[in-house]
Amino acid sequence: MKKSFFIAAVAALALCSCNTISHTASTESVNTQITNRSTADLKVSPNVISYTFIPTNEYRRAGDKSVKNAAVAKALEANGGGDLLVGAQYEVKKHRGLFRTKIVSVTVTGHPATYVNVHPTTQAEAEVVSILKSRR
Repeated sequence: MKKSFFIAAVAALALCSCNTISHTASTESVNTQITNRSTADLKVSPNVISYTFIPTNEYRRAGDKSVKNAAVAKALEANGGGDLLVGAQYEVKKHRGLFRTKIVSVTVTGHPATYVNVHPTTQAEAEVVSILKSRR
């Protein structure tokens, strides 16, 4: 009896184990101060462009916002380029299925715009920005 109890105790100790895992991380100081700020003028075209984008499954899987951003990018690309679309309006056509809703197409309209005259921010421009931020 003592022999079988001893063998059972040794087997129990062999099957049970305690592992301790410790992780350490080092921290680095990061300089988060903005050291250079640029300012640019925005040249907005008087022409209104319109583009219909039919998304693929890759865009649909990324979400509605991704589909709209892709539509804007494709609209600017198809109409001679531009940096952004001012006053963008979206018409989203969806198909409702049994389990999910699928975006069929997105029509985007707006004014294409480009950045011009990019230069370092002057002291006067920085003061205007700080005044506008304080009014929020």
